[in-house]
Amino acid sequence: MKSKTVVLVVFFACVAFAGNSQTSDAEAEAIVNLLGVQKKEAMAKLVQVTPKDSAAFWKLYNAYQQDNKKIAISRLALYERTAAAYSNMTAPIADSLAKTYFANRVTQEKSLEEYYNKIKTATNAVIAFEFYQAEVYMLTQVRASIMQQIPTYGQLKIATNK
Repeated sequence: MKSKTVVLVVFFACVAFAGNSQTSDAEAEAIVNLLGVQKKEAMAKLVQVTPKDSAAFWKLYNAYQQDNKKIAISRLALYERTAAAYSNMTAPIADSLAKTYFANRVTQEKSLEEYYNKIKTATNAVIAFEFYQAEVYMLTQVRASIMQQIPTYGQLKIATNK
């Protein structure tokens, strides 16, 4: 249990750091790759894969990670875009940001559902459900960690008006 917590804390700390810094495409990809390694370690502790299902599960999990790199990189860029917009927020910018967040989340959810079904077919529904729960848990923790590190626009606006 302790090692799972340590891995998840490191993972979330790295994502929070990544969400607060300006990154190039190469840096964003390096961050996503590093987080992917840490996330895989956490997944190995959270999903109980039988020896007979191990090869199929990890092959699909690796494909899931690869397919989701673009989503993760775009999410990092979106956090940066949001932070940059705070100094010049307008209704059209706010609307554009919100729509981009929605689209990113929908894309992530569709990918998660697609890989849940692939894992279920290749292994069984229990392993697929464990994958789903672990992934949702990690995504939720990452999002919460990042959002705790940055103020909302409303908080920032109130602070600057004082």
